[in-house]
Amino acid sequence: MKISLRKATKSDADLTFKIEQFSIKEYADSLYFTGKRAYHNEFNHTNIQIVELNEMQNIQAIGYLEIEEKSYSFEIINILIHKDFQNQGFGKFLLNEIIHEAQSKSKSIELQVLKNNPRAKRFYENAGFQVYFETEFEFKMKFSHANRIFRN
Repeated sequence: MKISLRKATKSDADLTFKIEQFSIKEYADSLYFTGKRAYHNEFNHTNIQIVELNEMQNIQAIGYLEIEEKSYSFEIINILIHKDFQNQGFGKFLLNEIIHEAQSKSKSIELQVLKNNPRAKRFYENAGFQVYFETEFEFKMKFSHANRIFRN
Protein backbone atom coordinates (compact mmCIF):
# COMPACT_ATOMS: atom_id res chain seq x y z
CA MET A 1 0.00 0.00 0.00
CA LYS A 2 1.48 3.30 -1.13
CA ILE A 3 0.24 6.89 -0.99
CA SER A 4 1.11 9.40 -3.67
CA LEU A 5 0.11 12.96 -4.46
CA ARG A 6 -0.71 14.38 -7.85
CA LYS A 7 -1.41 17.97 -8.78
CA ALA A 8 -5.13 18.60 -9.17
CA THR A 9 -6.61 19.84 -12.42
CA LYS A 10 -9.85 21.69 -13.16
CA SER A 11 -11.42 18.33 -14.00
CA ASP A 12 -10.95 17.24 -10.34
CA ALA A 13 -13.78 19.53 -9.13
CA ASP A 14 -16.29 16.64 -9.02
CA LEU A 15 -13.82 14.42 -7.19
CA THR A 16 -12.93 17.00 -4.53
CA PHE A 17 -16.60 17.92 -4.08
CA LYS A 18 -17.44 14.25 -3.50
CA ILE A 19 -14.57 13.82 -1.02
CA GLU A 20 -15.65 16.94 0.86
CA GLN A 21 -19.27 15.74 0.98
CA PHE A 22 -18.19 12.38 2.44
CA SER A 23 -15.55 13.78 4.79
CA ILE A 24 -16.81 16.87 6.56
CA LYS A 25 -20.41 17.32 5.45
CA GLU A 26 -21.74 16.73 8.96
CA TYR A 27 -19.57 19.56 10.30
CA ALA A 28 -19.81 22.01 7.42
CA ASP A 29 -23.57 21.76 6.83
CA SER A 30 -24.33 23.35 10.18
CA LEU A 31 -22.39 26.46 9.13
CA TYR A 32 -22.84 26.71 5.39
CA PHE A 33 -24.25 24.87 2.44
CA THR A 34 -22.20 24.46 -0.70
CA GLY A 35 -24.10 23.22 -3.69
CA LYS A 36 -22.33 21.41 -6.46
CA ARG A 37 -22.79 24.24 -8.96
CA ALA A 38 -21.43 26.88 -6.56
CA TYR A 39 -18.53 24.59 -5.67
CA HIS A 40 -17.65 24.18 -9.36
CA ASN A 41 -17.84 27.92 -9.97
CA GLU A 42 -15.45 28.63 -7.08
CA PHE A 43 -13.16 25.62 -7.54
CA ASN A 44 -9.51 26.65 -7.73
CA HIS A 45 -7.16 23.72 -8.21
CA THR A 46 -3.96 25.77 -7.89
CA ASN A 47 -3.01 24.64 -4.35
CA ILE A 48 -4.71 21.23 -4.37
CA GLN A 49 -3.07 17.83 -4.54
CA ILE A 50 -5.07 14.65 -4.91
CA VAL A 51 -4.17 11.88 -2.44
CA GLU A 52 -4.04 8.55 -4.21
CA LEU A 53 -3.76 5.07 -2.78
CA ASN A 54 -1.91 2.54 -4.92
CA GLU A 55 -2.66 -1.06 -4.04
CA MET A 56 -1.34 -3.66 -6.45
CA GLN A 57 -1.53 -1.31 -9.48
CA ASN A 58 -5.06 -0.18 -8.54
CA ILE A 59 -4.93 3.60 -8.05
CA GLN A 60 -7.78 5.17 -6.11
CA ALA A 61 -8.27 8.79 -5.06
CA ILE A 62 -8.93 8.79 -1.30
CA GLY A 63 -8.61 12.45 -0.41
CA TYR A 64 -7.06 15.77 -1.16
CA LEU A 65 -4.63 18.20 0.37
CA GLU A 66 -5.01 21.93 -0.11
CA ILE A 67 -2.07 23.95 1.13
CA GLU A 68 -0.76 27.40 0.33
CA GLU A 69 2.93 28.09 0.65
CA LYS A 70 3.65 31.68 1.62
CA SER A 71 6.99 33.40 2.08
CA TYR A 72 7.25 32.56 5.81
CA SER A 73 4.62 29.89 6.34
CA PHE A 74 2.43 27.13 5.04
CA GLU A 75 -1.31 27.50 5.42
CA ILE A 76 -3.16 24.20 5.48
CA ILE A 77 -6.55 24.91 3.97
CA ASN A 78 -7.75 21.30 3.89
CA ILE A 79 -6.55 17.81 4.57
CA LEU A 80 -9.57 15.75 3.63
CA ILE A 81 -9.62 11.98 3.58
CA HIS A 82 -12.74 10.22 2.35
CA LYS A 83 -14.70 8.85 5.31
CA ASP A 84 -14.14 5.25 4.12
CA PHE A 85 -10.38 5.74 4.54
CA GLN A 86 -10.24 7.76 7.76
CA ASN A 87 -8.52 6.47 10.91
CA GLN A 88 -5.99 4.51 8.87
CA GLY A 89 -3.05 6.91 9.27
CA PHE A 90 -3.32 8.67 5.90
CA GLY A 91 -4.01 12.12 7.36
CA LYS A 92 -1.23 11.70 9.92
CA PHE A 93 1.19 10.68 7.16
CA LEU A 94 0.30 13.78 5.10
CA LEU A 95 0.56 16.08 8.10
CA ASN A 96 3.97 14.68 9.03
CA GLU A 97 5.17 15.31 5.46
CA ILE A 98 3.99 18.93 5.66
CA ILE A 99 5.67 19.41 9.04
CA HIS A 100 8.92 17.95 7.71
CA GLU A 101 8.87 20.20 4.63
CA ALA A 102 8.03 23.30 6.68
CA GLN A 103 10.87 22.58 9.10
CA SER A 104 13.33 22.04 6.24
CA LYS A 105 12.34 25.47 4.89
CA SER A 106 12.18 27.11 8.34
CA LYS A 107 8.52 28.00 7.85
CA SER A 108 5.64 27.98 10.30
CA ILE A 109 2.36 26.15 9.69
CA GLU A 110 -1.10 27.57 10.31
CA LEU A 111 -4.63 26.26 9.82
CA GLN A 112 -8.24 26.71 10.87
CA VAL A 113 -10.53 24.08 12.38
CA LEU A 114 -14.29 24.30 12.72
CA LYS A 115 -15.31 24.49 16.37
CA ASN A 116 -17.96 21.85 15.83
CA ASN A 117 -15.31 19.34 14.70
CA PRO A 118 -13.52 18.30 17.92
CA ARG A 119 -11.95 15.24 16.25
CA ALA A 120 -10.05 17.46 13.81
CA LYS A 121 -8.95 19.80 16.58
CA ARG A 122 -7.68 16.86 18.64
CA PHE A 123 -5.91 15.44 15.56
CA TYR A 124 -3.97 18.68 15.08
CA GLU A 125 -3.29 19.13 18.80
CA ASN A 126 -1.83 15.63 18.95
CA ALA A 127 0.48 16.59 16.08
CA GLY A 128 1.78 19.66 17.94
CA PHE A 129 -0.62 22.45 16.92
CA GLN A 130 -1.94 24.97 19.42
CA VAL A 131 -4.89 27.34 19.28
CA TYR A 132 -3.73 30.95 19.09
CA PHE A 133 -7.02 32.64 18.18
CA GLU A 134 -10.67 31.78 17.87
CA THR A 135 -13.66 33.19 16.06
CA GLU A 136 -17.31 32.37 16.52
CA PHE A 137 -17.00 29.28 14.31
CA GLU A 138 -13.28 28.38 14.08
CA PHE A 139 -10.09 27.79 15.99
CA LYS A 140 -6.96 29.21 14.37
CA MET A 141 -3.99 26.99 15.12
CA LYS A 142 -0.20 27.11 14.67
CA PHE A 143 2.32 24.32 14.72
CA SER A 144 4.76 24.29 17.60
CA HIS A 145 7.74 21.96 17.31
CA ALA A 146 8.28 22.23 21.07
CA ASN A 147 4.68 21.20 21.73
CA ARG A 148 5.09 18.22 19.39
CA ILE A 149 8.17 17.01 21.26
CA PHE A 150 6.39 17.44 24.59
CA ARG A 151 3.34 15.45 23.42
CA ASN A 152 5.33 12.55 21.92
